[in-house]
Parts: sequence; structure tokens; C-alpha cells
Amino acid sequence: MKHNWADSESRSLREIGAGKLQSARAIVFVGLLTCAVLAPLGAFAQEQSAPANKDDDFQQALNNANILLRQGRIDDAVNEFRRAAKLKDDKCAECFQRIGQVYLQLRRLDEAAAAFRQAAELKPPNEAEMYNILGVTLYLKGDKQSYADAVVVLQKAIQVSKGKVVKAYYNLGFALIKSGQENEGVEVLRKFLELDPGASEASQARAVVENVKMVDAKVAPAFAVKSHAGDDLALEKLRGRIVLLDFWASWCFPCRVDMPEVRKIWKQYGGDRFTIVGINLDSNRAAFDAYMKEESITWPQYYDGLGWNNKISRLYGVYAIPHTVLIDQDGVIKATGLRAQQLAAKIGELMNALQAPASKSSLKK
Repeated sequence: MKHNWADSESRSLREIGAGKLQSARAIVFVGLLTCAVLAPLGAFAQEQSAPANKDDDFQQALNNANILLRQGRIDDAVNEFRRAAKLKDDKCAECFQRIGQVYLQLRRLDEAAAAFRQAAELKPPNEAEMYNILGVTLYLKGDKQSYADAVVVLQKAIQVSKGKVVKAYYNLGFALIKSGQENEGVEVLRKFLELDPGASEASQARAVVENVKMVDAKVAPAFAVKSHAGDDLALEKLRGRIVLLDFWASWCFPCRVDMPEVRKIWKQYGGDRFTIVGINLDSNRAAFDAYMKEESITWPQYYDGLGWNNKISRLYGVYAIPHTVLIDQDGVIKATGLRAQQLAAKIGELMNALQAPASKSSLKK
């Protein structure tokens, strides 16, 4: 069981972009493709609705659809969104946006793309964002024609927004590379880095600019902070080691249950080739310090006292703990969410692979 106190509806929207939605774990945004934040629900209804006394049926259908979604009745919810759209003569961008989001979570990509396209072609206030998420959806289909289609749509997102949807440059760079236009893709990624050098996707973009073969890798977002003890703690400086990011809090019972296993991993592997960086989500420094002492935790920790707003937690899109991110010596994420024996086994596998070249070299001599 994981602690998760984030709002369920807003969390589902965030996690569509992060690829972490529980009901859609099959969705992996290769290269960490991102979607711009969509306009709040209801925005379109407010701007496009007829006077309230003529709009009761439409609003009721929209409300019913949202309730059905929260109940997990997906097909019924989609039918209600479609009914709401019909009541607006199929001119409800919000309705098609929501249908697209549902199908994207379920990885029904053809249906998601069709819905997002319908939303975008109605030219709503977030038209550019609709083209951006349509481009991401097409990219996820993973075939040559879809990559080419994604390029066209993402260029449209940039054109419509006059370059203000910066994430579209990132997504376009990947789509161009996957469609065989590597040089063009690299140039677009350079443009993205120029516009937003501090973006959470910047590490991924830089890695692909340096080596286009990294386009299918999942590069860990970089960070440079001070540890709880005041020491410099930068992911870039840990290159060459296997790194385990362990997200936890002293008030989290499952985290407490897992801590002895984490300590065993540290005792077995900690050293020049492996390290753990704890990311603590406590907001009470005294509680954090007491638990560190109680459990004899000696590996580096990042604590900023912000709880769920912890800087690194937000960077990695962590909304439930305990959570782990396992990063290889090249800064590529190899696994997330592993615990206990599964985590130890995966670390052992990576450590063996890291040591294998040295062993082969000695044999040649």
C-alpha cells in the first residue's frame, strides 16, 4: 500500500503527462514526451456556452460524465461526453478533450487522436495545447507514418502558439528524429534548451543532442542540491555509479517497513559503484532527524521540509510513497517503483553488468 494524498482528478491529469497513471501503466512516453498543462475543466463551457437557461441538458450531461469517470465507469462516461457534444452540435472542445484524455489513459491511441483532433479543430482557447497532445498521441503509436503525422501536428502547435508552447519544441525534436530527420530534430531540441534550459526534460534533451541514439532512453532529470548534512548533492557528479533514489517519509508506515531492506542494499552494494540518495518528504525536521538516528541511516539524504512539494519529488513526478527510481551509470532510468527483493535483484543485475566489462578486459590480458 502507498500513501497518496494528492487530489485524484488533478493527479490523473498530471500523470497523463508523466506516464504514471495506475490504470494506464502501459503508457510510456518514450523520451519523456510531455504535454503542456491543459486548461481547467469547465473553461470551454464557460466561454462557449449559451445562456444557462438553455444549457441545462448540456451541463447535466457534462456533470454526469465527470461523475461516471470518478466512479470508473469509462464507457458510460465517454457516452455522456458524446451526448454533451451532440447537445452543442459537436462543437464542445471540452467534451472531445476529455474523451481524448480517457482514451489516452487506456492506450486506445487511434480513438484518443481522433478526439484530440476534433477538439483542436474547434479552435478553443487552448488550441495549441490540443495540437501538442495530439502530436504526443500520434508519436506513441510508434510507426513511421505516425511519427511523420506527429511532426506536422507539433509544427502546428508551435505555429498556433507563436512558439509559446515550449514543450512542443521538445516533442517535435523527438518526432523528427524518429521520422528519420535526425539533424532537424537535434536543432529543434537545441531551440527547446535555449527557450527553457531549466526544464525538467532538459537532461533528456541534452543527452539526445549529444547522441541521437539516446532518443529511446529515459534519462533521469538532473538536480544539484545540498544534502541534509550540507554537502553538495548533484546527480551529474554521480555518473559512473548505479544510483537509487528512495522517496520516503518517517510518517509513512510502508516506508518504515521497507527501510531495513534499503539498509541491507546499502550495506551490500554501497561504495564507488553504487549509492543511495534518500528523498525525504517530511515537513518536520525533528521527526526526520530522530528517525535517521533511530534507523542508523548513513547514506545521503535530501530534505527541504516541503513535504509533498519537495523539489526533487516534484521534479520526478512522485505523488505516492514509498517510491524508488533506479538509475544506471549513464544516467538512464532503468526501473521505477521496485521494492524489497525485486529492487535488490535489479540492483544486483545492474551491478553485474557494470562490472562485466572490467572482467572481460582482465581476461584478455
